[in-house]
Amino acid sequence: MPSNVLDDLLDYLEYAHRYDDYISCICEFHSDNRPSMIVHEDTYKCLSCGVFGSTKKLLEKLSSKSRPSVKKHIDFRNPFTKWTRNEELKDVLKSAWKTLNDNPSQGSYLRSRGIPDDARKKLKIGYRDGWLTIPILDKDKHIVGAIARIGDTGSEAKYVCPNGQDPNLIYVPDWDIINKAKEIFCVFGILDSISLYLYNVPSFSTTNGKRIDPSALDTFRKRILFIPDDGEEDAALRIISKLGWRGKLIKMDWPIGCKDLNEVYMKYPNLMVQQFGVNQYDMAK
Repeated sequence: MPSNVLDDLLDYLEYAHRYDDYISCICEFHSDNRPSMIVHEDTYKCLSCGVFGSTKKLLEKLSSKSRPSVKKHIDFRNPFTKWTRNEELKDVLKSAWKTLNDNPSQGSYLRSRGIPDDARKKLKIGYRDGWLTIPILDKDKHIVGAIARIGDTGSEAKYVCPNGQDPNLIYVPDWDIINKAKEIFCVFGILDSISLYLYNVPSFSTTNGKRIDPSALDTFRKRILFIPDDGEEDAALRIISKLGWRGKLIKMDWPIGCKDLNEVYMKYPNLMVQQFGVNQYDMAK
């Protein structure tokens, strides 16, 4: 199956929204009044009528029809597909980092989310073709993957990974902090993990939202404290149930208007100080 099957399907699906490794769209098999079909690279399933099948066969079926005259979806192409056509991923990320260092105004979205330029530089976050690029490092600090986020502050949050990237990779802002800690924190968002990093908290994020194989966390033989977004506690508990003594849910009393740690950091910094200590980048000023 071609690795860009999801990109190809966008030309045929109605009211489709592309996420990093799946599409949500109007179901092709029943009268659907809201997006209820989920399409992954290998299989698709409608959460309403229950139809299930091969994504490759779905593409073959839809591509045999004429293309719709009006596109009713958010047009999207994975930028990594173009970037890595003639460059290694590590060179793409290095070039993007240099671009953002030379043009710091393009990091306005990060600053709008409270991430200082010093932290952005240390985390090697870059910018290319309207996308912020975030490298994923393993415990030996080698690049093993990447994440890109659309840089337009007015757009809906959209994260993408290179096609074929392991969906169970984790994003760790600082492995040194993780390695020294007896307990570490897991969140379901890159910005949430960076928000904790700003307080010198040992944290990591999944790179595929709430979906991660618990075995991907076997590298950590220490307690993992989960702080899911508001409403995502059940997803965290499903992972925790597979971790035994290593997993624990932290129940947050979310302030009004906040559903994740980055929003708390932005709106109620005093609460972050009470919970985690002093922001290391504030101390450096």
